[in-house]
Amino acid sequence: MSGTVIPGTPIAVDFWSVRRAGGARLFFLSHMHSDHTVGLSSTWSRPLYCSPLTARLLHRRLQVPARWIRPLEVGQSHVLGEEVTVTLLDSNHCPGSVMFLFEGAFGTILYTGDFRYTSAMQSEPALRGRHIDRLYLDNTHCHPQRPLPSRQRATRQAAHVIRTHPRHHVVIAWGRRRCWWTWRWSSAPGSW
Repeated sequence: MSGTVIPGTPIAVDFWSVRRAGGARLFFLSHMHSDHTVGLSSTWSRPLYCSPLTARLLHRRLQVPARWIRPLEVGQSHVLGEEVTVTLLDSNHCPGSVMFLFEGAFGTILYTGDFRYTSAMQSEPALRGRHIDRLYLDNTHCHPQRPLPSRQRATRQAAHVIRTHPRHHVVIAWGRRRCWWTWRWSSAPGSW
């Protein structure tokens, strides 16, 4: 999903074109991946709601002025004005990423953004027994011929690649600040 203005609500999620946002007044960022921040920059001048970690990254990486960033705690319901209650739920996608559960006169809407399903999500207190009127579901990787490995399996696969190439350096780049870590694989017990 590359963002949307939710019809019949004052809500826009991962959508940063104010001119095309119609009546949206409440802007939400699900996480800091670049496909969700297209159009968001240091010139942003409206309140923007996100998780606390995403708030820190947003200010550091895109230089959005701190006065416009409104971090909301994950797992708690937050009343915004008289018309919207939002609960942020961990989306299990990347650090700081969240799903949004919106409630108001428009009904109950769950916006997943990018998420990785786990069975633990079935017992999420904010969702238990709740009727969802509208679901905005990101199904980018929901093709049966393209199953995603579990995090544990992906970790084992990465470790295997590193083990089979012991003379190579592994470099992990994180973010635009060019923080680099380099290490050599160690075959010592417990090194992975």
